[in-house]
Amino acid sequence: MHIEKKVSWNAIIATCLLAISLLAGCVEQGEGKTLKVFHAGSLAAPLGEVEREFEQLYPEIDVQRESYGSVEAIRQITEAGKKGDVLASADYTLIPDMMYDEYAEWVIRFATNDMVLAYNSEKSRYAESITAENWHNILRRSDVTFGFSNPNLDPCGYRAMMVCQLAELYYNDSRIFDDLIMNNTLISVEDGDEYLIKIKVPENLGPDARKVTIKPKEAELTSLVEMGGLDYYFIYRSVAVQHNLSFVDLPGEIDLSKVEYEDLYKKIEVETADGSVKVGKPIVYGITVPKNAESLELGLEFVRFVTSKEGQEIFSRNGQPPIVPPVGSGDLPESLGVKETLKLATGSPYELGLIDALAEPFEERYNCKVEVTKAGSGKSLDLGREGKVDLVMVHSPEEEERFIADKHGLDRAYVMSNDFVIVGPEDDPAGIRGMTNATEAYKKIAETRTPFFSRGDNSGTHKKEMSIWKDAGITPKGEWYRVTHSFMATTLEMANEEQGYFMTDRSTYITLKDKIDLDILVEGDPELVNHYHAIAVNPAKHSNVNYVLAKAFIDYLTSTEGKRTTMEFGTKEFGEPLYYVMLQRE
Repeated sequence: MHIEKKVSWNAIIATCLLAISLLAGCVEQGEGKTLKVFHAGSLAAPLGEVEREFEQLYPEIDVQRESYGSVEAIRQITEAGKKGDVLASADYTLIPDMMYDEYAEWVIRFATNDMVLAYNSEKSRYAESITAENWHNILRRSDVTFGFSNPNLDPCGYRAMMVCQLAELYYNDSRIFDDLIMNNTLISVEDGDEYLIKIKVPENLGPDARKVTIKPKEAELTSLVEMGGLDYYFIYRSVAVQHNLSFVDLPGEIDLSKVEYEDLYKKIEVETADGSVKVGKPIVYGITVPKNAESLELGLEFVRFVTSKEGQEIFSRNGQPPIVPPVGSGDLPESLGVKETLKLATGSPYELGLIDALAEPFEERYNCKVEVTKAGSGKSLDLGREGKVDLVMVHSPEEEERFIADKHGLDRAYVMSNDFVIVGPEDDPAGIRGMTNATEAYKKIAETRTPFFSRGDNSGTHKKEMSIWKDAGITPKGEWYRVTHSFMATTLEMANEEQGYFMTDRSTYITLKDKIDLDILVEGDPELVNHYHAIAVNPAKHSNVNYVLAKAFIDYLTSTEGKRTTMEFGTKEFGEPLYYVMLQRE
């Protein structure tokens, strides 16, 4: 089938030059060239179109694709010893996690997706009555069958687990995961944490074949539903669209599609049989050219086409919205023309919007993209130790010093300060109003056993809280001590709902003070001053980190322009700054 394309003169020239180069190689060898692509099953349809168009541009090239679950696709290269020229995954984080540093050194995020419950409108039981409100009850019916791909092999599979667990939270029904997954497989949930749910997937999934079907990849499930051999299955929207299947459009709070629900998704973790932990997050596809590719330049040209306007149109009409422009990280080849990414981990400064204010001019100046992982100081430093971010902005002095001493970080620089305050209800049942000593205030709260909220997340705030309890000689426990495993604003809102006490930073309190009914009761303790530092991850520990861009951002944060942005942040909206910039602390 002929497909008309509009391309720029630069694209035409580049295509001609590459064609001449490839043709010369083909004449020399006396045959055409092969381009080997390993990819996630959910990419089969759009990459099939890409293959046809690419081969029209380069008739001497034979694109050969192999479809697997994303984990299995990567293992073809890292374990089975196969050589691929392109690798495309349904979870971009699998590329750095499983392929850096031996098999890959960069990844481009190029498309998104979301989870749906797909079915055959003519053959699936109760197809005429299923909705976004009742789907979990339909699946519970004894005569209904459903399926998902193997969570150990395919991101779609472990994302199906996340959807079912998130559904419990959204529909306020604590039996959904139990009734659908635990009662029909050997998959379980780790007990003991109200705010962080870990799903454990064994090697032997033990499905009850009368109710649940599990396949290595989603393509096999698609065929079953099309033929009427399976009623429903959890799948990507794009696959349902491509196969003309009907589907339940799940709420954004559970379909893993919305950046605004990232914090909610993160409450669910899946530990697969190999011990790796997958954290709930929005679905983003990644692509790379493996370091052992036999046709490196040809692989890069294929990636260029996937991320071009023509490639983006293909993904769009296949139900997988492209990321425009595509965003990359790692040691990106300049020829791809993709923006560099600075990966930063921090907590409240991002939650309150300061990082966005600082990133905008920096991105414009350096033609890059600042990508932020919202995490408390402990988790941020862990991400730095693992080489998953380039830069951290944290406020946990003792742990920062260990991070530097262990040579995980470089160029630690003071950025800004605020302070902690203890807030509580107006009637103040613990009687701490007006106190300036946090330790004494904590003692009174514990004595009266009034509700106290703790983030419990190893953040800088949590560490400061625990140091105060230690100084008070108290190990907090009992019904009055509420651990949330949530970020600052969410925990403050929880404390407000139950009219309890919480130690928050003043910045977060200022942004929410008109929406909550808690007073600042304790302030002015010199031990509650809170200093933030930026630290670049050491490239000697992780060759994939972008140290040059990290150092440039640190220089920007500590420049006159960066300091001015920080000092002015919040003054227009709240009438006072949220952070203060002081002289460098030694």
